[in-house]
Amino acid sequence: MKRPRILLSALSMWLLPQFALAQGVGPNIDELAKELANPGAANATLNFKFEYRNFDGDLPNADDQDSFTATFQPVFPFVLPNGNNLIFRPALAYAFGQPDFNAGQGDFDAQDAVGDIAFDLLYAGTRDGWTLGAGIVGAVPTGSDVSSDNWLLGPSALAVKTEDWGVWGFFPFHNEKVGGSGPDTSITSLQYFLFYGVGNGWQIGTGPTITYDWKVDSDNAWTVPLGVQVAKTTAFGKQIVKLNAGIEKNVVAPDAFASDWKFTFTFSPVIKNPFQRNPPTPPADAATRAAVLAAIR
Repeated sequence: MKRPRILLSALSMWLLPQFALAQGVGPNIDELAKELANPGAANATLNFKFEYRNFDGDLPNADDQDSFTATFQPVFPFVLPNGNNLIFRPALAYAFGQPDFNAGQGDFDAQDAVGDIAFDLLYAGTRDGWTLGAGIVGAVPTGSDVSSDNWLLGPSALAVKTEDWGVWGFFPFHNEKVGGSGPDTSITSLQYFLFYGVGNGWQIGTGPTITYDWKVDSDNAWTVPLGVQVAKTTAFGKQIVKLNAGIEKNVVAPDAFASDWKFTFTFSPVIKNPFQRNPPTPPADAATRAAVLAAIR
């Protein structure tokens, strides 16, 4: 695991000056930052996420384990004629040094492999400062050394409130085994998030995901993390990007083996959806129609 640690350290050393020197991209940079923090908004991004974890638990040498994961998750929003959004987010991950307990040896093996392909498809619309949505989540097994060997599918929902100071909301979802040769899986998750804007595209907040595993005993079912994130929306030349760094601690986790601390960095260029270059113009809302008709009347 030395190489991922060195990579993460080098990345951090390079990024800190970028955070300090990056300039805002105009008077609406804080509004854009709020949109980029809203999972139901129509912003296409290419998200490159890097995560370092260490682990803890009752298994032998559990607290000596760590891993590094690199994930690519593009976000493709499709603007519909009614003004709502259909948003597709696939996630491709590669794990370095993923711990795998070998019961025969009584110790861990470290696996380097591509993970299962997670995805979510969300239908969302915004009204009166609220973004509400519903959709599906799931995962496709890759058959690798770190794959669950399961096909997963389940429902999701979204509720986000945009305030003058920032955004907050909830994203509950559920993954259920619908096929595959892996163990039975039934996991309910709740991502809660709050980001407070401090000006010039900077935000501070949190966005961890609580999970409950219905297939284990209740004493080990909950995973509850707490964390903090710092984000900056800015521009490098003409390219708008969002940078996000965070740290999380699992304050409740399964006893045998679980992630303890997690450190993340995400680099997200904002792009145009290549699959919808010219989205339809949404219909005008009632206030806009009234303003246009007032002059005619």
